[in-house]
Amino acid sequence: MTAVIIDDEVYCSDVINILLTKHCPEVRIEAIFNNVLLAKEYLIKNQPDIIFLDIEMPRLNGFDLLLQLGNISSRIVFTTAYDQYAIKAFRFNAVDYLLKPIDKDELITAVKKSSTALSPEKINHLQYLSHTKVPDKILLPIGNEIIFVQVKDIICCEADGSYCRVYCKGMEKPYLLSKTLRDIEELLNNPGFFRPHTSWLIQEIFIRKLVRGDALEIILSDDIRIPVARSKRQEVLDRLTK
Repeated sequence: MTAVIIDDEVYCSDVINILLTKHCPEVRIEAIFNNVLLAKEYLIKNQPDIIFLDIEMPRLNGFDLLLQLGNISSRIVFTTAYDQYAIKAFRFNAVDYLLKPIDKDELITAVKKSSTALSPEKINHLQYLSHTKVPDKILLPIGNEIIFVQVKDIICCEADGSYCRVYCKGMEKPYLLSKTLRDIEELLNNPGFFRPHTSWLIQEIFIRKLVRGDALEIILSDDIRIPVARSKRQEVLDRLTK
């Protein structure tokens, strides 16, 4: 089987290359990319049997890469240091999800899985999980740290371009993440959160009051004031006043 390795860290791609060469002789590595944009150009023209794909990469993460490529026949094996993306990974019908540091036995198993297509029953099961699992906590990569945050403590999240601020109960300042608001919304996968505005995702239990006027405004705990978009006004009223 032909394979491509995509990881922004040279050390990580080298480790996967060495492990595959040593333990999976049935795999022929056609290319290794530490630049995701170059990988995208290659995959537009070539579709290997397997793509070993990192998730957290600058400029374009693994999920966004797959979305931009559209329908591809390659089987995807995600390789990442973060376990919070597992459910989302299977929405892309990933064959496997390997946590770094990569274990050779898990890698061998992933290659074996890649030799056959996922059964319809397996795909349906993973899709069911992706729609029903609601995490109690999430992991937020901030600088060189990974912060564990209880979902019940998240008051709201604010979009700031390609960044996002996460406001938590008892925190003086919000966490600033290099993730979009959409990324956070998908990571939470929680019906208790909703968007009254394109730039805000709020948790309903922290709403203190609504202020009516020319524009509707939501007041959250810690006196955080959230504007309600005109297009969302009736939807918000229906949700909160039923």
